[in-house]
Amino acid sequence: MCLPKRWKKSKICPVVKPSEEKVEDAYKYRIIRLINVGGKFLEKLLIKRIMHHLYSKNLMNSNQNGFTLQKSTTGATLAVKEYIENVFRRGHITKLICLDV
Repeated sequence: MCLPKRWKKSKICPVVKPSEEKVEDAYKYRIIRLINVGGKFLEKLLIKRIMHHLYSKNLMNSNQNGFTLQKSTTGATLAVKEYIENVFRRGHITKLICLDV
């Protein structure tokens, strides 16, 4: 698929993170990327089609929380907590590795 060049262009707007007094450091900014309306529409359309395909073919893992309707990091955190509590109740040891990708 070939997209028009203007759909690929975006404006980058740096926004200061809340409660940051000194704004000289780059890490104190959150970057907001504003893309063209046509590009945004196409992006939403593709996401809806891909998600429909994944759900209709039952290809989504039940543990998938990101980019999933009616699931959140809170639910994932509670599932991990419940798992660890069950392991401890049985007298076993568990390890947890967290990645922020």
